[in-house]
Amino acid sequence: MKKIYCILLTALLYAGVANAQNDFSLNEQLFSRIAINPAGTGNSANVNIFTLGRFQYAGMEGSPYTVLLNAHGYIENASSGVGLSVSYDKSGIAYHQVQAKAVYAYHLNFGRHNILSFGVGLGIMNKQFDPSRHRFPDPSSLDPEYSKYQNKTVFDASFGIEYANPYILLGVSVNHIPGYFMEKTTLNTAPAYYAYARGMIKCSDFFSIAPAAAYYYTGQFHVADVSATGFLGKYVYVGLGYKTETTAYFMVGFDWKWLRIGYAFDANFGKLSNVAWTSHEIMLSFNISTKKGEDNKWIY
Repeated sequence: MKKIYCILLTALLYAGVANAQNDFSLNEQLFSRIAINPAGTGNSANVNIFTLGRFQYAGMEGSPYTVLLNAHGYIENASSGVGLSVSYDKSGIAYHQVQAKAVYAYHLNFGRHNILSFGVGLGIMNKQFDPSRHRFPDPSSLDPEYSKYQNKTVFDASFGIEYANPYILLGVSVNHIPGYFMEKTTLNTAPAYYAYARGMIKCSDFFSIAPAAAYYYTGQFHVADVSATGFLGKYVYVGLGYKTETTAYFMVGFDWKWLRIGYAFDANFGKLSNVAWTSHEIMLSFNISTKKGEDNKWIY
């Protein structure tokens, strides 16, 4: 097991040096999408505060984890959504990053329930890489250039488009736009691309199902994600999904008035299943009523 652990850490180190992963892939982020697509900002009648923690490869020493906080609302007189998204991502023993951005979306309303929105996000990204945190059987074999502590903060920007009505949600976005003009290094951020579609099928007064498909290119990895979530009445949802990174996941959640509590569990079937085969997500979403009135179900 120690040998496998050392091999895994070595792979993470050199993958980070070549092109560090920019973004994290979450199971529940379609409930609050502004971290990946600013066009989703304000796509709710109410102010929404969304927080999520993801604990990856549970049981492995130094395992990755991610914390995300989104907050946004709608300004009716300006047909605009405004918000803030902040995240901390520790993707390995030696590597972590912090993102913080303000997000804005302009809404074009076609009828009562059709929204086409264009969004932009502006902020900063800080990355730190400290190879000294790794433990290697023979540290002297490492290239000294790859053993230096690095810390860098850069300007970050994103753009997206989203269309939503009570039956379908479609979105595309590009994140880390300044990466087009930067050399690819450990601490420079390559652009990341997102596309997603989600439906809402009302089967009865008690049960609705939401099939979804998404594609993410996070600067290093291509991920395709398919899922289906069933909403039981007004209070409970249950979902199943699969990602092409050989991960199946299960989601369950409970709604009560202004609060949503969610949990997601991953089962890994790839090479990492020999080291750690589970990951966990815990989500809290708070929905604060405003004077606008009727809410759009998509956002929270």
